[in-house]
Amino acid sequence: MRTTLLTSTVALCVLALAGCATDRPGTAGPSTPAAPASSGAPTPTAASTVATDVAPEVMLTEAAWTAVGAEAPRQDKDGVVEWRLPMACAAGTPTEALAMRTVTHGTGEFESSVGVQQVAVLPDADTAVAEADRLATALGDCTGEPPTLYVVEPLAVGAQGIGLATDYYGASASAPLDQAMGTYVAITRRGTAVTLVALDGGEGTVGAARATVTGLAPQAWEQLCGFDAAGC
Repeated sequence: MRTTLLTSTVALCVLALAGCATDRPGTAGPSTPAAPASSGAPTPTAASTVATDVAPEVMLTEAAWTAVGAEAPRQDKDGVVEWRLPMACAAGTPTEALAMRTVTHGTGEFESSVGVQQVAVLPDADTAVAEADRLATALGDCTGEPPTLYVVEPLAVGAQGIGLATDYYGASASAPLDQAMGTYVAITRRGTAVTLVALDGGEGTVGAARATVTGLAPQAWEQLCGFDAAGC
């Protein structure tokens, strides 16, 4: 009898304590799983996938430069430098560029032409637009010594395409520009990148230089797809 009474008393005490614990003010109910902690990193966007450096693979290949010969030496330099424009049209460096690469084909010896390509990548498309506009202004403001003439032409390649013919001796003042001795440079933009393609120096005609450069400019633009938010 005593054992039964003791057991009942203990059971009642346990129930009473359980009830108190359940009803005690301020006691939390069933726990709710905590929300995952945020890493604080922004959600990836199309812009964040755009390339920010200029890899060698972005540039035109040696095989593309048939105008200067397959054996012409190639120099590849990584770093922000001045745009390779005629001195009378100098535009300095792309000061806001994240990266830049310059590739040349040829030595310029014995009055031979040198193939030139430059690619600069800017922080965003708006900055690239501004840089292309700045270059276009520089081409329009060319002030060389007579008799040299500079002729700006539209270039239907990419965005903001523009071309510049240099007529060494001003022959285009009285004859077709294509027959004048000179050089040609083209500039265009894709996304955050601006590229320059040129045939510099030599004793060729403007027409031949233009044909080479405008033939290479679309290839150069195609290879800039990594700088375009739309991708390749």
